[in-house]
Amino acid sequence: MACVALGAAGCSTSEWQQVKKVTLSPDGRLLTATVMFTRPASNPEQCERVADTSVKESSTQVVVGVLVEQDVCDRPWPWEEPTYEMLTGYPHPIPLRLKAPLGERVVVDSVTRKPLAVER
Repeated sequence: MACVALGAAGCSTSEWQQVKKVTLSPDGRLLTATVMFTRPASNPEQCERVADTSVKESSTQVVVGVLVEQDVCDRPWPWEEPTYEMLTGYPHPIPLRLKAPLGERVVVDSVTRKPLAVER
């Protein structure tokens, strides 16, 4: 109800998103994490935005996270928006810089706490 009452002022929420995929740059110092948004990157009216990122490095692992602010656009009422738009996810790449090359360290998603496969 608070969002309805504050509709004119905007009402967004933020949550750490599950990272779906991680790609490593050739030099080993840049991870590109992929999270899902409700609209393709080519759409100028995004409903999500990256509010923060997290990279916690140790000698054995790198824990990555992407905080996404949701509902930052003017959406129609749920019954006015086509269902396919609400159910479709589009990948968005998010660059994450490492302090040291990844090497043999394991990359872990901060939400699921599970290791991620790294595409090289």
